[in-house]
Amino acid sequence: MQNDPTSTSDRHSAYYDAMREADDALADALSHVRAEEDAHRITPAEAAVERIGLLERHIELCQRLRREHLSGS
Repeated sequence: MQNDPTSTSDRHSAYYDAMREADDALADALSHVRAEEDAHRITPAEAAVERIGLLERHIELCQRLRREHLSGS
């Protein structure tokens, strides 16, 4: 492969990098929710709703990243 930015290897690397960033962002957001719940600033039910929203958005992001980086490979 001759430095083709659309090569399969490059697209896979970009996908894995983007997924790692998304996973790190999710972990940070979940940690924040956990801290809010532990400090009793939100109820367990509110924390659950927050987690569900975070996870749903993460799944959507993962699907979008897969389409953007891996479609056609």
